[in-house]
Amino acid sequence: MRSTTKYILLVVFIAVTGTWSCKKWDEHNTVGQQALNENLLEQINKNASLSKFSEYLTKTGLDKVLSSSKNYTVFAPVNEALAALPADVVSDTAKLKAVLQNMIASQQFFTRNAMDSIRVAMLNGKRVFFYNKKFDDANIKDADIAVRNGVLHIIDKVITPLPNVWDYVVTSASTYTQNGYISSLNFLQQDRTKAVLDSINPITGDSVFKPNTGMVVVNTFKTKVYDIAAEDSLYTYIVLTNPGFNSEVDRQRPYFQSSKTDIVTNNSSWNVVKDLAISGLYTPSQLPSALLSKFGVHVPINQAKIVETRKVSNGIVYVLSEAACDMAEKIPSFKVEGEYPSRFASTADKYLTKIFYRNRLNTLTGLNFKDIYMNLGSSGANYYVDYLTNQLYTGKYKVYWVAFSDKTISGQGDDPYGTDSTLQQILQIGDYSFSPVYTPVFNKQMAVTPRVYSEVYLGDYTNASYDYPLSAPPATDRSDTASMKRIRLLAPATATTGVPLNLTLDYLKFVPSF
Repeated sequence: MRSTTKYILLVVFIAVTGTWSCKKWDEHNTVGQQALNENLLEQINKNASLSKFSEYLTKTGLDKVLSSSKNYTVFAPVNEALAALPADVVSDTAKLKAVLQNMIASQQFFTRNAMDSIRVAMLNGKRVFFYNKKFDDANIKDADIAVRNGVLHIIDKVITPLPNVWDYVVTSASTYTQNGYISSLNFLQQDRTKAVLDSINPITGDSVFKPNTGMVVVNTFKTKVYDIAAEDSLYTYIVLTNPGFNSEVDRQRPYFQSSKTDIVTNNSSWNVVKDLAISGLYTPSQLPSALLSKFGVHVPINQAKIVETRKVSNGIVYVLSEAACDMAEKIPSFKVEGEYPSRFASTADKYLTKIFYRNRLNTLTGLNFKDIYMNLGSSGANYYVDYLTNQLYTGKYKVYWVAFSDKTISGQGDDPYGTDSTLQQILQIGDYSFSPVYTPVFNKQMAVTPRVYSEVYLGDYTNASYDYPLSAPPATDRSDTASMKRIRLLAPATATTGVPLNLTLDYLKFVPSF
C-alpha cells in the first residue's frame, strides 16, 4: 500500500512539473516568435533604453535600412552612452550617420561567432573587434536578440569610427617630418577599370585605353611597402619624432651619395620609412623587443622611448623618440645569381648551344643550387656575360664568387662537357652605359679550381655615387639607369695550353664594409 501511494505521488509530481515546464516553454516560444516576427527597427523602437538611438536612426535615414528585408547586426548603445556624443556630431547629420554606421554590420553575428576575436565589417567600411561579450571596448548588456532581419546587441558605449593608419599619416603630415615625406610620394597611374577603352590590339587581344583617362593618385609607400589604408588588414606603424627621424636619415646618407642633393635626402628617407610599417597588430602588452619589417629589418622597440600610443581602425600607431636599426640590415649583403644574365657577347648558335643552366648539389651545404656554365672551349676568347644591378649603394664592398667547375654529362645524356683543368676568368664592374665601350673600375682575374663550392674573395669594390630614386613608382623601377652597374664575367683573351676558355658562375656576393 505504501509503494502504491509513492507511485501515485510521483505521477502527480511529474504531471504538475510537466504542466509548469510546458507553460514556461510556451512563454519562451511566444517571446522568441514575437521577436522573429519583428524587424530590427521595430525591436529597437519598443526598447525604452534605445529611444535616443531610434531617434538618431530616423534623423540619418538609417531607420529605412533596418526595416528592410536584408540581414544586419546592430550594436545599439543605450541612451546614457549616446548622451556623451559631442554636440557637433549630433548636429551634423553626415557625422552622426558615420558614427551609427560604425555600429551596424551587413551580416548576422552572434556572440557564439565571437569566441575568438573577429573583426566585423561595418556599414562605413571600417572593421571593429567583436569578442566574447565585448564590441571593441564596449560591454554587451543584452546579446543575441534575433529578429526577422538580423541580430540586435545592446551595448553600454558608443564606438565611434577611427582613422586608419593612412588617415593618420596624412592628417599628421605637418606635425611629423616622416609622415610629411610619406604623404609626398604620390604619383598618377591609369586605373583600367576607370579608363576609356580606345581599341583592342588585333595581335595580342589586349585592351588599349585612351591616354590620360582613368588617372588616379597612388602613393609609392602603399604600393611598395603596405597599403596602410586597407581596412581589412592590421598594421603596427612606427612614427619617429622629428629629431629621431632626422637622426636616422643622417645615418643613411653615407650610403646614398649623389651629386643631386634631393636624391640623397629622398633615398636616405626612404631607407628609413620602408621598415616602419609592420604587418600585424602588436598591442602594448604584446610588443617584442624588435619588430620584423617586410624587408627583413628588425626595428628595435624600447618601451621607454614610446612617447605616444594611438589606436587606429586597422591597427595601432606608436610614436617613438628613437629606433636605430642595425645598419647591416638596412644596407644588406646581396647576391647576383649566375643563372639570370642580362646580355651575352654574342647570341650566335655556336655559343648559345654551349650554355648550360644547371641544377647541382653543393656537397658543403647539402643544398641544391643553380648556376650557369659556358662550355666555350678554344672559341671563348674575350667572350662575356653581363649582369645588371642597382643594389650597389655608395661605399666599399667585399666581392666574392662561387664558381663551380667540373666535367660532367649534360642533362640530355650526351657527351661530357666541362673540364678537369683550373679555369681562368675575369670579373669586371663598371657603370651601365649604352655605349659599346665598357670601362670597368674593378677588374680582377682569378683561377677557378675544379669542384670547389666555397666562396672565393675577389677584392674590394667602392661605389662612389648612387643616383637611382628608391621611392620611384613601381612602373619606372628599371627606367632610370643612372645608378645601374654593369657586372661582366669575362673569358681571357688567350688560353693557357690545355685550359679551355669556359666560364661558370653560381653567384656573386657583395658584402658592405661598415
